[in-house]
Amino acid sequence: MIDNYRHIHFIGIGGSGISSIAYLAKSHGLKVTGSDSAHSNITDALKEAGIEVVIGHKKENIDELAELVIFTEAIDQKTNPEYLEAKRLGIKMLNYFEAIGEISQHKKTIVVIGTHGKTTVTAMLGTALVAANYDPMVILGAQVKGFDNKNIKIGHSEWFIVEGCEYRRSFLSLVPFGAVLISCEAEHMDYYKDEEDYINAYIEFVEKIPENGFIVYNKENPNSVKVSEHCKGRKIGVDATMVKELSIKPMIPGDFNMENTAIAFTTAKTIGANEDLVKKELESFRGAARRMEVLGEVNGVTVISDYAHHPTEIKATLKALKKEYSDKRIICVYQPHQYARTLTIMNDLPDSFDEVDLLMIPNIYAARDTEETKSKINAKKLVEMISEKHPNVIWTENFDKTFEKIKEEVKSGDLLLIMGAGDVYEIGDKYIK
Repeated sequence: MIDNYRHIHFIGIGGSGISSIAYLAKSHGLKVTGSDSAHSNITDALKEAGIEVVIGHKKENIDELAELVIFTEAIDQKTNPEYLEAKRLGIKMLNYFEAIGEISQHKKTIVVIGTHGKTTVTAMLGTALVAANYDPMVILGAQVKGFDNKNIKIGHSEWFIVEGCEYRRSFLSLVPFGAVLISCEAEHMDYYKDEEDYINAYIEFVEKIPENGFIVYNKENPNSVKVSEHCKGRKIGVDATMVKELSIKPMIPGDFNMENTAIAFTTAKTIGANEDLVKKELESFRGAARRMEVLGEVNGVTVISDYAHHPTEIKATLKALKKEYSDKRIICVYQPHQYARTLTIMNDLPDSFDEVDLLMIPNIYAARDTEETKSKINAKKLVEMISEKHPNVIWTENFDKTFEKIKEEVKSGDLLLIMGAGDVYEIGDKYIK
């Protein structure tokens, strides 16, 4: 697909997924340009790779000689000047998953799907297959040290390991040979009508797997079991007994990460990879960026960055960290992700931070939110709700005030946890610096 074009432009090139295709296009010797709304570690890395990146969206960024425009779903297609200009010029346009879908047509594609843990399992499976000499292409939503701190491993075999996304049924653009289903718990309720609608999207995806394909699924999750029944190929369940028997312990904490390694191991085994090589690699796995990522230690303070934003993820992450760092106070800066999502989960959030000694909430990260939705909830109201269950929660209003509060409260021997799927990671990076 990539080789059919000489110049590809990316709108929102700094996205955690879309940037991977930019790297791929660059590796094929194509002209690659892109834009994003703000500087980030990703845009800086893209520039270092020789890719032209402009900060700020404007129609002048679209060269009429561009043959393909790939855009992130995060933009507003009604107002984005580059999107509108590309449309006016008649340039072919694909969203991120449509582009990934075209790639998947020509590969044996294994798609990792689920509500929680997709990025970690994709990284685990990808690195394991690299170690087992399968030379897969791997694309996921976070940087991995084993992939030169990129979100892509450019392999040259028939195998393609990719992280799927259920938002707006995006994963239906992919052409799966196999699937890895970790969990299925209602999410993105700003898009889906209800839990049944959410589950039906997974069923529709699994029905695309061919008879000679397979699904590896979590037998402990009822919805995953229900979805797996619609696969025409092999069905391989992973349960607690199997996790215990395999007992593969990665270098990152948490019982759920042992479950993740068991799922990754079973998937690699299913396609015939050397079990010893796979197990050895999984036992040395140190995680992906922002998945309980230890940023470093400053003046005796351990700083960890994590992507968790859903109550299930928050509880599991905090439980694992409390077990691993039982002698430390946990100071958590949590940034809720999306106003619409926060409205859906806000009743579960007050019970999610039991392991935290001090909780700071600066703001809610807006993405695809309407003004009507924003009027229904804000960070201050959320803090008031959580304070009914948690004795030590503070609304810190913005990043600057949050940072000052961190400097006041955090002491040597503490664990500073920066948590959320938005731009809150910037606080952790600033503290380290």
